[in-house]
Parts: sequence; structure tokens; C-alpha cells
Amino acid sequence: MTSPTRRPVVAHVLHAMGLGGVPEVAWQLISRLPRERFDLRVYAMRRAAGEEEARDAMRARLENHGVPVTFCPVEGALRIVANLSEWLVAEGVDLIHTHSYRPNLQGRLAAAPLRGSGLRLVAHYHSTMDEKRAAEGTLALERSLTAVTDRVIACSQATGDHVAELLRVPEGRLTVVPNAVETARFADGDRAAMRAALGIEDDRPVIGLVGRIDPLKGQEDLVRAASLVRAEHPGALMLLVGSTAKDDVAAPVRHLIETEGVADAVRFTGYLHDMPSLYAAIDVLAAPSRSEGFGLMLVEAMAAGVPIVASVAGAIPEVVGDGPALLVAPEDPPALAGALNRVLADGDAAAAMGAAGRARAQAFTWERSAATLTGVYDEVLACR
Repeated sequence: MTSPTRRPVVAHVLHAMGLGGVPEVAWQLISRLPRERFDLRVYAMRRAAGEEEARDAMRARLENHGVPVTFCPVEGALRIVANLSEWLVAEGVDLIHTHSYRPNLQGRLAAAPLRGSGLRLVAHYHSTMDEKRAAEGTLALERSLTAVTDRVIACSQATGDHVAELLRVPEGRLTVVPNAVETARFADGDRAAMRAALGIEDDRPVIGLVGRIDPLKGQEDLVRAASLVRAEHPGALMLLVGSTAKDDVAAPVRHLIETEGVADAVRFTGYLHDMPSLYAAIDVLAAPSRSEGFGLMLVEAMAAGVPIVASVAGAIPEVVGDGPALLVAPEDPPALAGALNRVLADGDAAAAMGAAGRARAQAFTWERSAATLTGVYDEVLACR
């Protein structure tokens, strides 16, 4: 039982540190949770390679905020589970909050045997992860872990509905905590500086696809649409914005760029730190995702006043609402190209979409999401 004078220890468990939307979401929530109420810790299950500067910056942000970061010192699934279980006991953790597919499995495997001592379990779904679940055959295990989980969190209603049905989440145990954006931060990016840094002429039409290099993000669909966009807008440039540290993931896209003959129209940027200026530098955000649990890049683009062309996949319609985006079917490069051409050809319509996006972005605030999460913690800890 938690002492009245002792802050509950809450451990956030991540797969790795630094890149991608999940660590960013975790940081934004952690940084807004009331520190006088919770003693927060972070446990990373592995040390990922590549883009070390960005990973070190994420760790520094957490530790400068007074949140200690521990990296698992061992490898191998079972050894990670054992180490995490030992760490939970040693740290006196009262509530474990796991983030995304792998931590939701291994983290809860480590924590479930400790429920008898009062440890509470919260599992956060940032996407549906159906492909990994099917490939690894973990559905039965995940359902069993869900049955002993105190609260399941979903980043959108679409993800929540899917997860609740698939994993048989008990009624009343699912809460939607939407992702959000710091709207002021994305309102003042430096277009000229970013274009100069990327070597792009100021008047060149630029389309950006922001996200990890992954088939689910639709980079290949944008590559296949490139020649159709260039047919109407010969100078158009498509940027694939995301880390290329995993060359085996980027290699198929590079090969497709060559076979499609669009090497002069499609460019990888690698990881970029100054995302507000990246959004200021592009004219349209392309989000041809084949699956999307939320789509943090959508809210960032809306906050920056960038019009969006996106697929009707997952939570995308829920996030963009009416006005900021043209929606097309997923895995349909001609439809994608047609919508991109419409936005590039009509400056007035693009400006109206951007204005609608700025208004829509105001609905997503980290303060509101952190307040919801605080309520979840209070309810779960009250049942100890």
C-alpha cells in the first residue's frame, strides 16, 4: 500500500529511445504530468543504433526534467523480461505504463506476476500493430495479458475501438488519450532557412511525407505517384522525411525510385531536428498511410497551416476532421497524385485548407491529454 507521504512511482517502458512518434508522445505526456504527484521513471528495453545525437537529446530532456532513464543491460526477449521484473521490484514501482507493441508484451509479462504486491498495469496502444501481431502469433498471449491489465490507453478512438474488440478489453477499462501538438512551436518555422539547408529553390513546389521509413507509411505509393505529379508540375519535389539509419528498410524505396525513373523528383532527407521549419518549407503534406493509429504528423502539419493529402486509413479521418485534408483511398498512387496536383494547382484552396488546419489543431493539446492520463493513474492507483 502506498504511504500518504510517498509519491507513487510510475515507470514508463519504451522499446527504444529517441526517434519516432512513440518516444515523443511519451515525453510530451511525462513532461506535463504533475511531478508533485508522481515519481516518474523511464525504462528503455534496448539501445537502438543510429542518429545517436537525437537519441541522446531525448534522454537529456527526460533527465533534465528529473526523470531517470534506465537502459536494459541485456539482450534476448526472456532476459529482458527478467531484468525488467527485477528492476520494477528494485525501484519500488507502483504503476507500469508500457508503450506500443513490444513493451506492451514484454513489459506486462514482467509486471503481471507482481500484481499480487500491488503493482498496477497500464498498456498504451499508439497503433493497432496488426501486422506484427499476425507475424509473431501473439494474439492469445496479448489477450491474456489484457485480461489482467488495469487500463488500456489508445491514442485515438479508431485505435481504441479496434484494440478493444480484438483483444477483448473488459468494459470500462479503455481510455482514449489523444496525441497532440505544441501549436505555437509549429506556427513559426523558418521556410527560407530550411529550404536553403536542403538546397531547394524558394519557388519550387515541395511535397513532404513525414514518418519512419516503413511500408505502412506509404513511401512507395508516393514514389509511384511522383511521375504523375511531375507531369502537371514539372518542378515538383517529393521529400521523404525520416531516419534512414536502417538501410535495409530504406533500400527497397531507393530501388523503386530508380526503377520509376524519378530520382530527380524524390529525395530522402534523413532525420531532421527542426520539424517546424520543415513544415514551413513544404507546400503539401502527403500522408498515404496504409494503417495509422493516430498520425502525429497530421496535427503538426495542421498547426503549421500546411494542407494535407492523406489516405482514408485508421484514425486519419478522425484526426483531420473537415477542411484541412483531401482524402483518397490507400495504396492508390493515381488518386494520390490527382489530389496532390489539385492542391498544388489551387493556391486559394490550399490556403483555405491551411487555415482550417490551424483551427483544427487547437483541439489537440498535450495539457488536456496529460490531465486525462493523470485521471487514469488516480483511478488505477486507488484500486491498490
